Amino acid sequence: MQTPVELPKAFSVRDDHEFYPIQHLLARMNPDLRVVQVATGRHVHGGPTVFWGLVYLDGKTPSRKDMEAALNEAGFDFGHNVLIQASELWNRNSEPAKK
Repeated sequence: MQTPVELPKAFSVRDDHEFYPIQHLLARMNPDLRVVQVATGRHVHGGPTVFWGLVYLDGKTPSRKDMEAALNEAGFDFGHNVLIQASELWNRNSEPAKK
């Protein structure tokens, strides 16, 4: 069975240790999929603080605008949370090329 998926996609997990099983599962489905933790915060409907992750295709690092759109679609509360871990992902684009 095949289905189209628009990337990047954001998701939340209760415990940061839950990222590894998600990474493992997605790598088995498609080795080009990458999972990275991008934020910590609450959902727009409340609840406890959770860890937010992003799934994207290797070689196509999402822009800040794309990342924020994916987080918004997933329910990240931009009114009360701040993106901090995502800066690591964005800085990968600005690193000098390795020789």
